[in-house]
Amino acid sequence: FAFIDEQAPLWAPPRAMVVSAERHLLLRVERLGEDVERLTASQLSAALRASYGALFGDAGLGCVSGLAARHYCAPAGFALVRVPRRHAAQARAAATAVQFIRKRPVRLSVIHMAGSQRTARRALVRRLEQQLAALAPPRPRAALGLCEGAAVRPPAVDAAATAAEIRRSIRELKDD
Repeated sequence: FAFIDEQAPLWAPPRAMVVSAERHLLLRVERLGEDVERLTASQLSAALRASYGALFGDAGLGCVSGLAARHYCAPAGFALVRVPRRHAAQARAAATAVQFIRKRPVRLSVIHMAGSQRTARRALVRRLEQQLAALAPPRPRAALGLCEGAAVRPPAVDAAATAAEIRRSIRELKDD
């Protein structure tokens, strides 16, 4: 009688957890002015570096050489920023301190911080899909069975173009 397989170990040591050397911040970029020119990821990175330098000086600026905006979806106003793990708290402070990007008033707020690029992308895709659902034209009340009449609110004129750009951004994130 052999109840225990001689080949299988009774106890397996725990696997070592992979510790990433970077963090990924999901930022909400709110444009406060009536500006039609779109921001770019490189402009966002430059503004974050300038803010970091203003807050922490030249020595602090040298520590964040890995700071980079990895993805920026202009119509939805979300950005993924990669920062070194040791300086994630300072990068959050620098993002909050940004008031202008190329003389245009903006507000940056950190809405999610992830330890891996995969979880950061999932969080961004989830936010973009919520934004896309909010842009969808409303169903008529008659179709909902509430009352007879037209739609609750008319769709925005540029909602189709914005929705197309958000869909493209979601496809890019899911493909990588």
